[in-house]
Amino acid sequence: MILARTHLDLHNVRGSIERTKKLSDNIIGIGPLGIGLDAILNVVPGAGALYSGLAGLMLIFDGVRARASGMILIQMGGILLVDTVAPLAGKLGAVADVLFTGHKWSADMLLKHMEETIYFEGTREEALNTAEYRDLMARVRAGKEKRRVVFLGGAWRRKTPPVV
Repeated sequence: MILARTHLDLHNVRGSIERTKKLSDNIIGIGPLGIGLDAILNVVPGAGALYSGLAGLMLIFDGVRARASGMILIQMGGILLVDTVAPLAGKLGAVADVLFTGHKWSADMLLKHMEETIYFEGTREEALNTAEYRDLMARVRAGKEKRRVVFLGGAWRRKTPPVV
């Protein structure tokens, strides 16, 4: 299944995002700057752009798996597009690519978005019967909760019907 169905799936998605972020923009850390495969592969014509594009697609895929909002995916896509085509602009573009850490920026944006999301395992119908969901909805109605709520589904995995 492509979409995350459990909190364990989400944990694995976060790990994938962190790995892509580190490989792409921070293998070698120098103070606040980092150099990753994205910049190192620019030595070989086209290799940096190819890696950058594939790593960017992986981050977008992880965003879809984590059920990120469409606007976050569009913003990530724009950042990653710039990061992918920058090395194609010659030597100046390759230097700009070292300084522009688009993968790190997009990964951080996605991770923050995931932190600002409340994930419920199961369907909305299953969540309606839980005290946790009722408390959450009370906080939303009172204006104390601004995070978005995502239902992961998952009733299909159960062998017995949920207790009501």
